[in-house]
Amino acid sequence: MVLLTACGENGPSGNRASDADVAAVVAQAKKATEANLAGTDRKLPETGPKAVPGKKVWAIACSLQGSGCALPAKGAAAAGKHLGWDVKVVDGKLDPNVYNQQIRAAIADKADAIMLFSVDCAATKGAISEAQAAGVVVFGANALDCDDKFAGGGERMFDGYLPWGKNLDAYGQFLSTVVGPAIADWVIAETDGKAFVVELKQDDLAVTRHVGESFRARMAECSTCRVESIPYTSGDIFSGKLQGKTAAGLSKFPKANVVMSPLDANIPVGVGAAVEQARKAGRSDLLLTGHEGSPSSLKLLRSGVQNFAVGRPMTWLGWAAADSLNRLFAGEDVVDSGIGIKSMNSDSVPDVEEYDGNAGAYQQNYIRIWQGK
Repeated sequence: MVLLTACGENGPSGNRASDADVAAVVAQAKKATEANLAGTDRKLPETGPKAVPGKKVWAIACSLQGSGCALPAKGAAAAGKHLGWDVKVVDGKLDPNVYNQQIRAAIADKADAIMLFSVDCAATKGAISEAQAAGVVVFGANALDCDDKFAGGGERMFDGYLPWGKNLDAYGQFLSTVVGPAIADWVIAETDGKAFVVELKQDDLAVTRHVGESFRARMAECSTCRVESIPYTSGDIFSGKLQGKTAAGLSKFPKANVVMSPLDANIPVGVGAAVEQARKAGRSDLLLTGHEGSPSSLKLLRSGVQNFAVGRPMTWLGWAAADSLNRLFAGEDVVDSGIGIKSMNSDSVPDVEEYDGNAGAYQQNYIRIWQGK
């Protein structure tokens, strides 16, 4: 349980210094949310190496059923056609044993490189070592290396990775400095600093630990906000227990006005149903937030089941990863891809089936670079 203190003993208004502090936090959150709703994509790369053709690449997705895994892997495969690569997209089936099997299958297939999409180093360390010993390049896209504090905390193993942001951060830094705070800023802004959050807290997945920790840290700056954490695991998702856990949390905290899910994927498999049930029982103002802006999430935002998501361009991610890997093949440094986020609420859902960023013609831009133009 995490409790972020609510109003002080002097009553709802507290003292003047506290009121001023809260007002400042709310103003900051509203300013950040306004920028995030507009989208934070940056300038596309202007130059880079020509395509290094003839490469055999395996793109291992954590699952081909989850858009956050499948769309980037398929995007990399589409980009690979323009690079002259043979890209094989494979399904990790959300199973670390399968991840390792697929890496070893890529070694046997004499792949030149393996791209990992939401497949972290900590779960595949031995197989990665075997791949590198065989001369296979291991590239992390939206994946956490073994030096990440939540994914092993050891030494970096990836031969290369997709840089995140203008400072070329690792993926964990992006989640902690951008995604988690963006969710918190919207919650603070939308509730005018009066948020009582039921946070779904998953600690058996490094990605959700990054999002959750940074969300709570930002919420802690709002002294009139409160967060109560409800733990859940991957096993709860697969066994269909997530709806019950969410409903129990809402029952335990009847004054909560926000439910935060660290991933959109949780919402269609129980979280959304629990929130809708609570709304029908009289809590019509209950808000539901997520992260990814997946195609299913866009539909839920339009219907009003979900109220907010941090949207991320997943197909573009795959193209950017392919460009970064091509730079690695060419012996050049990676560069900022320009990928940012776009916060979405029910009033600002992009009129598309799949959100893929605000940068126009990024695919044509990469193709131009790869053709040496």
